[in-house]
Amino acid sequence: MALSSMSRRTQRVGNLIRQTLAEVLLSRLSDPRIDPARTSVTRVEVPEDLLTATVYVSVLGDEAVERRTIRALRHAAGHVQELMMRRISLRHTPVLSFELDTRFKKTLQTLEIIDRAMDEIRQKDLARQGDPEAPQAGQGAAVGDGETS
Repeated sequence: MALSSMSRRTQRVGNLIRQTLAEVLLSRLSDPRIDPARTSVTRVEVPEDLLTATVYVSVLGDEAVERRTIRALRHAAGHVQELMMRRISLRHTPVLSFELDTRFKKTLQTLEIIDRAMDEIRQKDLARQGDPEAPQAGQGAAVGDGETS
């Protein structure tokens, strides 16, 4: 039972840190390498001892933008920690480490692939139905699928 309450505790602390850091990144940091409109704190993992916190950040942009943002956050970690602790009160200030969270970007890529596949299916269905605006047969649509014109 103690383990599950500790897990809930670390989860609560992680969520509190995530919310606080999201506010700090949005309103308190003035580093030009960190674009608050393209940077979001997606999750924070905190071990049972609460001495460290791994902050996962999603950055919209190419790899160069991601690297620049993560480098800037790592460089400003002490300052970010100080700003965070002015807003929340914990017995020990966890040492922050910033990591790029690629899950969000991978999810977006998966959704784009699904969207393209669905678009192809719609186009093929329209072509089979004889829609004049649909792409002509020969792009993978079956010819002579039992329908007569």
